[in-house]
Amino acid sequence: MPKPEHPRTPDVEISASAKAKELRFHERPEVSVDAEAEPGGECAWGSDRTNLPGQVEPNVTYRDLRIDFRVAAALTDPALTDPADSEQATDPEQATGPEQVTGPAEEPPSP
Repeated sequence: MPKPEHPRTPDVEISASAKAKELRFHERPEVSVDAEAEPGGECAWGSDRTNLPGQVEPNVTYRDLRIDFRVAAALTDPALTDPADSEQATDPEQATGPEQVTGPAEEPPSP
């Protein structure tokens, strides 16, 4: 199965295959793919079909078919992303300043 054109060197790649001896559609299906690699990553997908056209026809029986589907993503390096875009740190050991530590507020000492 050919790989999607982009990304050329994916960090994540998922593929799936399905085979059927016989398949018939009563109406043309609505199909969509939604895949993202955020922030700023690159994502692509593609499929190969055997004995199944890109646009199926209603009430046509397709035989001995196979569909191979692949999605690939190149992720960005977290060190290169803007820290303002990420959530605040919740681990005090990983926080870089007191303003990033989340937790219970300290009460002032009583007189």
